[in-house]
Amino acid sequence: MFEGNLWLAANKREIQEFTHGNLIRHVGGWKLGNWGTHFFPLWLQDDDVEMGKKATSPRLNLSGAAQRYIERLGIRAEDLFHPVLSVLHDPAYRAANAGAFCMEWPRIPLPGWPDGDAADAAKTLTQSAARGRILAQLLDPDTPVPGVTTGALRPEIDALAVPATTDGRNMIGGDFALTAGWGHYGSGGAVMPGQGRLEERPFTAAEHAAFGGTPHASPLHSPTTFDIYLNERAYWRHVPAAVWRYKLGGYRVLKKWLSYRERSILTRSLTLDEVQHFTDTARRIAAILALTDT
Repeated sequence: MFEGNLWLAANKREIQEFTHGNLIRHVGGWKLGNWGTHFFPLWLQDDDVEMGKKATSPRLNLSGAAQRYIERLGIRAEDLFHPVLSVLHDPAYRAANAGAFCMEWPRIPLPGWPDGDAADAAKTLTQSAARGRILAQLLDPDTPVPGVTTGALRPEIDALAVPATTDGRNMIGGDFALTAGWGHYGSGGAVMPGQGRLEERPFTAAEHAAFGGTPHASPLHSPTTFDIYLNERAYWRHVPAAVWRYKLGGYRVLKKWLSYRERSILTRSLTLDEVQHFTDTARRIAAILALTDT
């Protein structure tokens, strides 16, 4: 398409394995072969996506009714896209539409649809769009997020997934080798997740204090947290249960990342940047959970 486009992705079952051969063209989005995954762009350039065709001027990937709706409200297409992202991450919406998610594409509620004549419809969408933009930043690992991955971190975020060692020293040399059994090769050369090593424990006094000392004030402040081990000596300290169990595409995000970085799979130790990437990802997940709980 073109640089700066926005996409939504949806799949109806767990992704098992990526191969370039699974990629096939599909009208209105891209379907990834056996995965049942569709990508929906905000902008289109052609009626199909065949390679080698001359690009046309981009046009909105909206129905006529949707285009009339945003025109009547005087909002931009992005102000419709980001509320959709926000709604799809809303726990109440996901619970109410659990059955529809398994069978079809559930509808997205829009204020005043289809004529935009509800009171404060534009204001409601603008507020939802602001929330969706924050979610988009948190979901994009290449976008720095102030207070979460850069700048002065929020106290409850700063305490999460801190690289540490059992003797309290900085990680050096062999500490960067991921050998705790998080991944292995299965049949056909597919990477399979392993049990790994993690230790579940209560929050420490300092970890409680990072939340202002109020027990269970957020989904992050669960009864227990985890220390996630790279090997016998090095680990990431304090990954709350809700963060560790967070799923996208049917998989636990952090565990899936670890399975592909086991040294026997990666054939090398992690870099400092990769250790920090795990930390940043855990913090992004924490911020997503905190945002969608409000």
